[in-house]
Amino acid sequence: MKALVMEGPGKSRVEDVEMPVPGYGEVLVKMKYCGVCSSELEPWKTAVKGQTFGHEPMGTVEALGDGVTGLKRNDRVTGLCSPCYAQYTIMKQEHCVVIPDEVADEDAMGEALACLLNVGAQMQLAAPGDPFVVVGCGYMGLGTISLMRAMGAGMIIGVDIREEARENALKFGADISYSPETIPEEYFFSKYKFGGHALGPGKKREMFSVGFSRVEEFAGTGSALRLAGDMTSVNGHLGIGGYHLGGDRRIDFQQWNYKMMRILNTQIRDDDLAIRYCRQALDLIARGQWKFKGTVSPNNIYSLEEFDRCQYDLEHKPSGFIKALICCND
Repeated sequence: MKALVMEGPGKSRVEDVEMPVPGYGEVLVKMKYCGVCSSELEPWKTAVKGQTFGHEPMGTVEALGDGVTGLKRNDRVTGLCSPCYAQYTIMKQEHCVVIPDEVADEDAMGEALACLLNVGAQMQLAAPGDPFVVVGCGYMGLGTISLMRAMGAGMIIGVDIREEARENALKFGADISYSPETIPEEYFFSKYKFGGHALGPGKKREMFSVGFSRVEEFAGTGSALRLAGDMTSVNGHLGIGGYHLGGDRRIDFQQWNYKMMRILNTQIRDDDLAIRYCRQALDLIARGQWKFKGTVSPNNIYSLEEFDRCQYDLEHKPSGFIKALICCND
């Protein structure tokens, strides 16, 4: 079978490898798509020979190992496994989730959907109708916007440096979107500093009306993280979902500390919980309760041989790019 293997930094190749055989409790999956995640961009740039990627599988059951129950050949499945930029991959039975008929193949990257549901679980609104801010309106940011709309958020604000991303935020449920330089001053807490005039006599209570109680960052850059922190209110929750690679981050921790913010890493590192959220996410989409679909354009489905071009597009975001998939079989 064919599988993607790195030759070195920024350069991959497709080579013939031995077909895997499922062992006890394992499933052989014929891959249709593997979702492309921004967490792979920096590792792709710095890859070593023989390195492999891919952790957002979608395909059909090809064969079952001994002891596997509840699955049958040709079931459409998603879930957790890696690497899976290949024509076939092995998945553990407990990491395999059957895709509902109502969910299209292109919308069924279960691992990414599980991460989004984890954001919803950790960043729950204090009350229905509360506002919510998303900084970074790519695939994960748009998923968060649409999820928070389904969860009963009031005003939803999207922030992104790209005009097309801001337009997408509105399409997926945001009420308004801003570029960083156009955000109204009253949305920032950063003007309140130790010893500043704003904390002088009669001003302390005013600071509690500045900023937002729920802000989620999904850009993965230092500037976005600082901006998201500045927009978080006193006693607010700042969710960090962006995948931060490529160096340290500088933040105004004096401000964060003073505001008594709750800082949450909204990534997920619990396989059992991820599979639970994967099932629930697919069910919500199938029922029409979470309207998160249509993020993949035909132009952003790439072959295994086009993986390097896909990574270039992931970084530079050509028009129409939201989510990329690698098509693993013809």
